[in-house]
Amino acid sequence: MSIRSYWELTNPNIVSLLVFTAFAAGIMAGGLGDPVRLADVTASVALCSMGARSLTNYVDRDIDILMHRTRNRPLPSGIILPNNALMYGMGLVSAGLIISVPAGVIYSGILLLGLVDNIVVYNVLTKRKTPWNIVLGAPSGGVPAFVGYAALAGRIDITAFFLAAIVVLWTPIHIWSLAIHSREDYGRANIPMLPVVVGVKAAIRCVASTSILLALFTIALPFLPSSPFHTLTLISSAVLAVPLLVMSAWLIRRPDETNAWRLFKYTAPYLAILFVLMALDAVL
Repeated sequence: MSIRSYWELTNPNIVSLLVFTAFAAGIMAGGLGDPVRLADVTASVALCSMGARSLTNYVDRDIDILMHRTRNRPLPSGIILPNNALMYGMGLVSAGLIISVPAGVIYSGILLLGLVDNIVVYNVLTKRKTPWNIVLGAPSGGVPAFVGYAALAGRIDITAFFLAAIVVLWTPIHIWSLAIHSREDYGRANIPMLPVVVGVKAAIRCVASTSILLALFTIALPFLPSSPFHTLTLISSAVLAVPLLVMSAWLIRRPDETNAWRLFKYTAPYLAILFVLMALDAVL
């Protein structure tokens, strides 16, 4: 057991993207003018996200050991004891919620709703029961961007909802694409991910259809009322979204695994690139 094992328990690759969306959204809302508040919101999102991942790994430890992709994680491999992981996750979540209070109790409440959606709705109630589990759990992924923007802007407006919606739409694209690639793993663990239940071709069409929605929401960003976005977002959103529309439309017509994996490779960095460009646009 080591510090590195507890760090791995938080799934830092997943958490870093969520934290980045909160940080970038805060910058879009003028967060550089209030660095203390920006740091507080970012830190609270980081702790809550790390705690959530630790708790979901605690819940999933029995199925993680059945999957090649996850069997070497700290819990299924026995490096960390389940009770230790539970206490660690609860401690991180509690710390994150506590330090979020100065940013506003309403935002602490929204973070809590995101935690409930991720840990309870997705992992406990739906992950093992329905192929639409990730649709029900995806709103939790949009909470960091929503809170990052709204807390720094000092208001809840349509831009906060659109930023969250982009993350929500991106999430099933990413998860379903991975599930297509690792469907034998999910089948072995008896997890009803979409490709396992409806088949690969139908799942690919769902991925492509959701990608079209993601592209449309991206294109709409510069045209939102009172949005902080200008020319850079107008250009970059079109540059990112048009290939996504073309690839997705082609996949709906011809649902092929090779092309679906190409779409996944394209969308994997999509969220990070888009949020970087939008943050730059808001600053410049």
